[in-house]
Amino acid sequence: MPRVIISSYKSSAGKTLITSGLIKALSNRLKVRGFKVGPDFIDPGYLQLASGYPAINLDIWLMGEDGVINSLMNYTKGFDIGIIEGVMGLYDGIGYKYSTYELSKVTKTPIVVIVDCFELSYTAGAIVKGLKDFMNADVRGVIFNKVASESHYLDCKASLDPSVKPLGYVRFDKELQLPSRHLGLYTSIEYSKKASEVISAIAKEIESNIDLDELINIANEAEELKQEYPGDGKIEANEDKVAAIALDAAFNFYYSQNLDIIKRKGYKLKFFSPLSNEVVDDADFIYIGGGYPELYLETLEQATNTKFWIKKKSYEGTAILAECGGLMYVSKYLIDENDRKFRMANIFDVEIKAKDKLTIGYTKLETVNDNIISRKGSVINAHEFHISKPLVINEENRFAFKMIKGKGLFNGFDGLINQNTLASYSHFHFLKLQNYLIAS
Repeated sequence: MPRVIISSYKSSAGKTLITSGLIKALSNRLKVRGFKVGPDFIDPGYLQLASGYPAINLDIWLMGEDGVINSLMNYTKGFDIGIIEGVMGLYDGIGYKYSTYELSKVTKTPIVVIVDCFELSYTAGAIVKGLKDFMNADVRGVIFNKVASESHYLDCKASLDPSVKPLGYVRFDKELQLPSRHLGLYTSIEYSKKASEVISAIAKEIESNIDLDELINIANEAEELKQEYPGDGKIEANEDKVAAIALDAAFNFYYSQNLDIIKRKGYKLKFFSPLSNEVVDDADFIYIGGGYPELYLETLEQATNTKFWIKKKSYEGTAILAECGGLMYVSKYLIDENDRKFRMANIFDVEIKAKDKLTIGYTKLETVNDNIISRKGSVINAHEFHISKPLVINEENRFAFKMIKGKGLFNGFDGLINQNTLASYSHFHFLKLQNYLIAS
């Protein structure tokens, strides 16, 4: 399968914007699947806006090497090309482990590097050479970003080693930007109309100034993945149960593959909005993902139908998974920066400060109590990504996990349990949890 990784030497070099633009431009002639390296929830939304198809995360920590290869193969079947956006700088992970570089090696995928040329020109060649030579990365091409003029581009281009192909450039334009905040870019749900306009504009820029044929040639040079893995990315399951998925501006952090796995477990997906006070009365499973509930505290407090429905479902023993922002929502109170308390669904006796210091990183959890996604003694790789923290927590609360790596919720533990409700700061990828997922 033709495929290429779009990487850089740092965050904020324009990877998401340019990758989205490349996908949009290529979609005029090919069927394109977007992928994102790492555990990010926000960037895949932009890649999906560009292609019209769900973007798939590829994360060796969460999925394992076989899981990454399996997913890459399954989700490119029926597509002409896969465009994979990297994470942070090329070698950034835990050391270089779990980095874009390692994923390139595992999946035998060539790399195109984006160089932010604002306030530099000939030094671009040194950056690219360093990236390529540092650990023998398979860097095949370069796209120059924030280029001021044609002469500026020619200076950048002249700096390259002949083994690396200059594919073109993107001009510096303040209007061609995606806005960001404390946990990264704004989500594509919040920003969809403007984001679509920006992606369309950057795609036109790319069609004018980037050699898409050469990019396709590089993608065509990707080695075949020899091992055969089962599955074709299609969903074939009897949908005899209902999974209610919270989806709105407050809750939208979901891996597309997780939703597919839920379907394979025999669930029909029904989406509901806590912000709009919606319920799904026939839900057999409720999934409340992460997001930005701290931005909508008054609305969430006033949406009593949803809160009472979720608490009733929890009391009745319905399986509920609440991750990060979802954990905040099923707590007793959320407290804003002015120390005002907002009452939430109150499944757990916890009060959470909505805005505090950033906690981010991979986690490893040992299951100490059976729950809806794992059994006692099993170990799970996950990740945490939030700016909130618990201020008051009832010590009678039961926990599902002991932290081997990461911070968790309280005193080295994560995953509050109440009957078949599980609420954690950790976000989970379901690929390695399928044997126990939604087991009650």
